[in-house]
Amino acid sequence: ETRPDFKELQSIERKRREILLRAELPFWRIIMFWSGTCLKEIASDSLVWTTICIYVGIRIFANFIDYVPESVELLSKTNVGILGGFLSFFLVLFVNQTNGRFLEMYGFSKACSGRIQDVAGLAKTQLPVEVGEKLVRHFNAAHIAGYVG
Repeated sequence: ETRPDFKELQSIERKRREILLRAELPFWRIIMFWSGTCLKEIASDSLVWTTICIYVGIRIFANFIDYVPESVELLSKTNVGILGGFLSFFLVLFVNQTNGRFLEMYGFSKACSGRIQDVAGLAKTQLPVEVGEKLVRHFNAAHIAGYVG
């Protein structure tokens, strides 16, 4: 695995800042963006298109036949609602757990940023100017390195 060079990092940072500025736009403008969303990934995913094609094929086939297949009659006797209930329940748990992890990591990040601010205040008052600035720069660089790896 190779690390991106400086030009690539600048490009990534430029895109990240553009996405960050979109957060203050109205909702209807945010949903119209293509870049920086999962829509681009979904639209290029072959599994999504395969599933849609299979569904469309089944619907077209179902419209052209005059009888109900035996497999469909068997499905009508099953209780699909129970399966849907379980799926909804686990989906809610998964999303809740994912959101909980995000908020926990965000809290750690903000706590780290707060400690860097504390050190910056102490360095400004207790150390020579050039040493204090260098120390704070190193802490900020370490904090950023934690995000980019």
